Amino acid sequence: MKKSDFGLTRWIPIFIIAVVLMLIYKTIDNIGQITSAIGNFLSVISPLLYGILFTYFLHVPHNALERLFKKAKWKFFAKRARGIATIIVFTVLIALIAFILSFVLPIVFQNAIHFAESVPGYITTILEFFDNLPEDSIWVNFDIANVIRNSSGDFLHTLVNPDQIGQVAQGVMDFVGGIFNIIMGLVISLYLILDRDRITAFFKRLNHAIFKNESRANKAIKYVAQINKVLLTFIASKGLDSLINFVVATTVLYIFNVPYALLLGLIAGAFNFIPFLGSIISAFIISIITLITCDLWTAIYVMLCLLVFHQLDGNFIEPRIMKSSLKISPILVIITVVIGGAYFGIVGMFLAVPIAVIIKQILLEYVAHTEEEKLAKENAGEADAINEEAPVSETDASVITENAVKTDNTEQ
Repeated sequence: MKKSDFGLTRWIPIFIIAVVLMLIYKTIDNIGQITSAIGNFLSVISPLLYGILFTYFLHVPHNALERLFKKAKWKFFAKRARGIATIIVFTVLIALIAFILSFVLPIVFQNAIHFAESVPGYITTILEFFDNLPEDSIWVNFDIANVIRNSSGDFLHTLVNPDQIGQVAQGVMDFVGGIFNIIMGLVISLYLILDRDRITAFFKRLNHAIFKNESRANKAIKYVAQINKVLLTFIASKGLDSLINFVVATTVLYIFNVPYALLLGLIAGAFNFIPFLGSIISAFIISIITLITCDLWTAIYVMLCLLVFHQLDGNFIEPRIMKSSLKISPILVIITVVIGGAYFGIVGMFLAVPIAVIIKQILLEYVAHTEEEKLAKENAGEADAINEEAPVSETDASVITENAVKTDNTEQ
């Protein structure tokens, strides 16, 4: 190799590292524009995302009903098992959505509006509590009253600012758009469930067309199956568990006559989608609001009830619903939730964990495949070495046999 070629080869990795670092810097520097572009793209395809979400939610009950009707003695039900199961599942889902829009959402909106109107009074009560503390109290050193005054001033100004009317109107338009996206999502989900066999067959053909190598095509199918399993486990199982959390939390709050029980129960159910941290965050929020709206002992009772239920849920209910755990470290959950929340808000906090699990599964599959290939090469090398030594051993054996025959002939 020429000296100039050696110098060029040495500089290529340095050049690649410099380009990668520059791309990382430009990405971080323009993260706002990138997240905005991603948000706009997700907004455009939101009906498709709703359809996929509904499909995952309905997968477990739909499959159970389909298997049940296939085992039916009447051929009419056995031949039309998928169609009948789809009709039943979507009828129940549409009835549930209609019930939520007609009864649950109006109460939640009423609770939210009443809570927003009561916030100034709650802030005044909190300030009076800290202002009347003894001078030797440890809380006086933290100057919490002034912190609340400074932060609540901006909040109240935003809450009652007449300029927010335009944002309220925009919020109403977004709500109407969200209802339209949900309806379109139901239609897309209907087609995904009915035609899932043909859709799966098409993507398998497309996969084999892209990857000419059969091994790579099978590996891609394996990765997609892992991703599908993670999403199904997280969305369907967590959805059912979050519904249980919503019902239990709302019931507990109604028993203790806590205001905004339905709204707070909805918070408990929504935050349950965040593993490990979600239940802690929701219990803290609910306890603080209960302390402000009721009294200390009611807040303590509510917190104890929620903590006991979360222990039962984490150790008995959720493992039986999910059956296969996501197997992700709590510290990884905290890191992914913080990063997702920092860049994509609440949605990022909810999506961070399944995305992290998917990346983890792909990396584990890649590492396992690499280790298998390495072990296979080592075994092949050992086999070749044994095969090379085998003829020498056979030659030695034949020589020994010939010498033994000659010796016998001589003795005779």
